[in-house]
This record gives sequence, C-alpha cells and structure tokens, in this order.
Amino acid sequence: MVKEYIVIAFTENQIGVLNRITALYLRRKINIESLKVSESSIKGISMFVISAFTTQEIIEKLVRQLRNIVEVIQVEYYSDDELITQEIALYKISSKIVRESGMVDMIIRSWNARIIEMNPSFVVVEKTGTREEIENLRTELETRKVLLEFTRSGSVVLHRESMENTLNQL
Repeated sequence: MVKEYIVIAFTENQIGVLNRITALYLRRKINIESLKVSESSIKGISMFVISAFTTQEIIEKLVRQLRNIVEVIQVEYYSDDELITQEIALYKISSKIVRESGMVDMIIRSWNARIIEMNPSFVVVEKTGTREEIENLRTELETRKVLLEFTRSGSVVLHRESMENTLNQL
C-alpha cells in the first residue's frame, strides 16, 4: 500500500552527499514530496528529512541502499505518527484587500496565523502547523482570491525519542 514515509538520515557534512541520496530516489522513480537538510545538534553532522509516497517494501530497500553511502551515519524511515512534524508557510496577500476588508484579518485570526510584514503593496502572513492546516489555509485564501504568493518549508521534525544520544554513542 502506498503511503507517506519520512526518511531521516544523519550524515557527515560533506560535498556531494545530497546528490548521492537523491540519486537513489531517482533510480527507484520515487518523487520526493519535501526535502530539508539542516545541521543537527551535533557539529559537523547534517540531518536530512525526506518525505515521499511509496510502499513499505520499496522504502525498506531504499533505506538499505542509503546505509551503503559512506557519509551516512544513521538512516531510518518513519510513518507520520512516529514523529513530531510541523511545517512553516508564508502567504503573500495584497495590502489593498487587507485595508478594504476585515475578512482577511478574521481569516488570519481563525487559523492562528500571524502577520510578519506589512507594506503598501502586500502583507506577509506566517502559519506554522500540520501539512493539512497549511494546505487548508492556502485553499481558503485562493478561494477568496486574495493569495498572491505562497511558499512552505517542508516537514520540520523531531523524534519522539532522542536520536542525538544514539548518534553520540556511534
């Protein structure tokens, strides 16, 4: 059964690692839904968070291949309920619409979003939440024809159990 899996890989911070990791997804014809690479809490170690829809059989094979990459220290796959996940999104809305209608202010408050920039041309709204919350606010703003631009971070995750302790023991 195809479902979303999140692969988390801890790697040495080296040139070319991203290319080697994404090449494995390409070879298996897996479309990456989101990809985030950041420094982990351990200096010199990067954390890759890769979200994709596939089957358990394919993700298990992919993870075994990822473990063969020299710079990969640890890699595991998870379903969404095994991790604490959030996304951050920015929405650009026309300032004119905001000034002329209290509707946008009401929408922002009801979605627990916040205004992070206002200028004469546009207003930038930030929303942190689940992928569904981010997408639902986007849909509402698009339906009301007030959305000028949109961007999102992809999944930002924390393990429910500490992974840094495990990495420090390696």
